[in-house]
Amino acid sequence: MSLSRSLVSLFSLGSLGSLVSVVGLASTMVGCAAHHATETEESEVAADSRDPLTGITGVERGIHFEGVVHVDPSASDAQIAVAVAREVKTAIGALRTPKVALDDRAARTNVDPSKWKKRILRVVDPKTGAAVSSVLEVTFRYDDRAVVTHGLDGKSAVDFVVLADDYATHADGLKASCSDDATTDADSLWYHYTPQLAACRTSIQAELTAITAEKTALAKQTDAIGPKEAARFFLPITAKLDAPKLPAAAAKLSPEYDRLFGVGSDKSQVVVYAFFGVDSDEQNPDDVLAQEAARFLRELLRAQPNFRPVRTDPFTWLLDFNVGGKKVEDVTYDRMLGWIVDQTNFPAEATDAALKLDLRKQAIGKLAERWIYWDLPITVNGAQKTVEVRTFYGYEDAAPDARQHAQWRYLEALWYGDVFLYNGHSHFGHGPLEPTLYGPQNFNDRYQIMLVNSCISYNYYHQDFFEKKPGGTANLDMVVNGLPSYVWGGGLVTARFLSGLISGTQPTYADLLGSMRLDTPWGEKGYDPMRVADGELDNAFSQAKTPLTLTVGAPVYP
Repeated sequence: MSLSRSLVSLFSLGSLGSLVSVVGLASTMVGCAAHHATETEESEVAADSRDPLTGITGVERGIHFEGVVHVDPSASDAQIAVAVAREVKTAIGALRTPKVALDDRAARTNVDPSKWKKRILRVVDPKTGAAVSSVLEVTFRYDDRAVVTHGLDGKSAVDFVVLADDYATHADGLKASCSDDATTDADSLWYHYTPQLAACRTSIQAELTAITAEKTALAKQTDAIGPKEAARFFLPITAKLDAPKLPAAAAKLSPEYDRLFGVGSDKSQVVVYAFFGVDSDEQNPDDVLAQEAARFLRELLRAQPNFRPVRTDPFTWLLDFNVGGKKVEDVTYDRMLGWIVDQTNFPAEATDAALKLDLRKQAIGKLAERWIYWDLPITVNGAQKTVEVRTFYGYEDAAPDARQHAQWRYLEALWYGDVFLYNGHSHFGHGPLEPTLYGPQNFNDRYQIMLVNSCISYNYYHQDFFEKKPGGTANLDMVVNGLPSYVWGGGLVTARFLSGLISGTQPTYADLLGSMRLDTPWGEKGYDPMRVADGELDNAFSQAKTPLTLTVGAPVYP
């Protein structure tokens, strides 16, 4: 595959001979090579042959592009692989704005070293003509699948700019101009990298103009590049997108409700684990993730008011509150959760802000660092069963001890659970839910559903857990998001998903995903972070073939 000699910038094509801008392409400028995927490659076929996903606002598509890294001439293949992974990882940040989510984080499996093209280049000062050093240029091909917004359904390519080479060495400048969080650490800059920012576009344009000038001066020296190109900060990319491939029966694909509820078996309990992380302070009722833990419970109990708590560990009376030492009467779950979320419906005794805050702290203290088991009696095709939701809100990555305890909780859920729900931070994919911490021996061999509502969970957890779960997609369905999910509403949408699963209406995945769309307080209607369901294509459940009738029974106590 030969490299195109054209320049690609962020969005569109420009006229012949024009300077590269961040909104245009100088289509024949020499030297600042954009790296395009060709139409046919064996790896491209492989990337496109995998099963598509069910989504509402996005669709799975194959994505293919070429990139370039410059390394020391003595670099080993292992060192080159590190440089390639570092560069590809920044595509995750760059592609957030055009709404494209890669599946393979950091090019772990989708780069084939046998197809690398290597050449030694002299680094020549165009002003003096003197060679100042040399570099090994490695051109690599990247083939993956991605969740792509329906807004690009009519496009066959997407343009973006990645960070080149070892960008950590100049991270401070990049954070100031090219990051949506100037306070981020250098090792998380890849995620916050936002080349669409005005200051970053200016930097990209200036560098491309300088590289073009170098190439013009060195045009007759095919084995030479200038210092600017050898140490470039940015690399424009054009990626080819395969045609959208929708499941033929996407509208009808459902969870395996018969297996979930144990139709025709002696299964008596559906066990749901629901985990909620902490933003900064688990005892603060205004912690944004504490609010979502409360919002989840309120939404779930409103949808299924016959749930009752049957166990708390450590033990507490969930509805036992006091103001100034006096017991508060007529406390309900909806009321106490409303104190946390809405700051409303306080008892008359809470006469000032301090007393109201104390009640709210008591309320969040009932949830924090505590298992609460909620039971809902149901009948499925005449058989008595129970849905048990085991909730836990608390720290899971604040300290090594918290991380270890969180991992133990997740191990329990993977082994005993039928449904695994997580809402919280993903810690850039390296928290206690990191898939590399688990193996096939940690999963049960039953059908499971896993929802991870966190930052780009499609990239962090999706394919890895299918590889860990015995039976793969035959025994596991996953619901993940391709774009960063807002913290606000995370508990709400998680509750909507679970409520749909146990509603007795047997909604399809398209219905479940649709129910999770949000109207935000700031005016965004129908927000969806490109959530998708995967593992669903081999699901065989059909209400017509396996009739399932679910009814909710009386609560286990009044």
